[in-house]
Amino acid sequence: MNKLLIVLLFAIFLFSCKSAQKELQSGNYEQAFYKSVKKLQKKPSDRESAEIFTISYKKANQKNLDRIEFLKMAGEANSYDEIYKNYQYLKRRQTLAETVLPLRAGGQTIDFKHINYNRQLIDAKKGAADYHYRKGLELMKGDKNAAKKAFYEFQQVKKYSSTYDDLDRLMIDAKEKGITTVLLIPVNKTYSQLSKEFLFNLIDFGMQDLDKDWIRYYNLPQKKYYDYNIYISVNSVYISPNNMKESKEVVRKKVKDGFKYVLDTKGNVMKDTLGNDIKVDKYKTISCTIIQKIQNKTAKISAKVEYMDNKTKRLVASVPAVGDYRFSYVSSLANGDLNALSAETRKTIGKPPIAFPSGTEMLDYARVELKEQVRNILISNKRFIK
Repeated sequence: MNKLLIVLLFAIFLFSCKSAQKELQSGNYEQAFYKSVKKLQKKPSDRESAEIFTISYKKANQKNLDRIEFLKMAGEANSYDEIYKNYQYLKRRQTLAETVLPLRAGGQTIDFKHINYNRQLIDAKKGAADYHYRKGLELMKGDKNAAKKAFYEFQQVKKYSSTYDDLDRLMIDAKEKGITTVLLIPVNKTYSQLSKEFLFNLIDFGMQDLDKDWIRYYNLPQKKYYDYNIYISVNSVYISPNNMKESKEVVRKKVKDGFKYVLDTKGNVMKDTLGNDIKVDKYKTISCTIIQKIQNKTAKISAKVEYMDNKTKRLVASVPAVGDYRFSYVSSLANGDLNALSAETRKTIGKPPIAFPSGTEMLDYARVELKEQVRNILISNKRFIK
């Protein structure tokens, strides 16, 4: 068993070295470096891993340094992000390398001089922060979409620096300027007298649930201009008459009623292979007469959620919404064996009919479903708001 374990560990070690070697040969210096470090942390004296580590470390570093030199020579103002990122790679790689240095493998000592990248990182951070700050200020001179971009530029500044005193104010200003405002307006287009309270309830949402993705919703006018009006137009209201139907039915059911012996042709009780009497279940039919009174009433509110772009004065979308409510109640009288009835039917026995909901109550129940549909439409159709 121990021999098998040794063979397995050697195979893993061999694969690890070959894997790092393959990465090195493919020019994947970063991956080769990390794999060699992992191996050296377990076995510092491994010569092959030390060689891969040395070559991949130098090659990966040179790649970052060459890129930094190119970016600095190009002199582009937007290069600081990438310069900063490359210095981060150099610093992280050095920190990791120092977890295994100095190395003593194959009779040699391998070590690298420590380089302090802090000055370069600070300079790159300052350059990046200044670039994004100036770009944000320039974008703030533009339209709503430019203000959104300015906000993200100021966010980048905050990642790099906290020295700009007006940064929080600029982010608030960019947010306010970039926000698209939407006013929700309920409209009664039916011949029914729908109260103001009824209509307002259709748009009485927690606005914080809707205020996302640079859109802010209002259900009460608070200023003169809104980018969009969304009309919740109630187009039709239907309430059915009270409906009560009576039905009478005899329900029959077969139930077990003891057992009987199985007889042979001579009238003797048959036996099974163990010598026991053979018995079978005996059934009887029971019945119950059930008289049911079934009450039904329905309400339906049909509406449309209409998106109006106030800048272009165009209706950009119209989404249907429906609120349904169905009242149903069953009361029953029974005569006979109640065991013939289902458990659901037995629950209705002995209950008298109840009063039908009023038309107002039916509309309120239907309005609850309509309101939820309207809310879901507003959440899932933000693509109509630019």
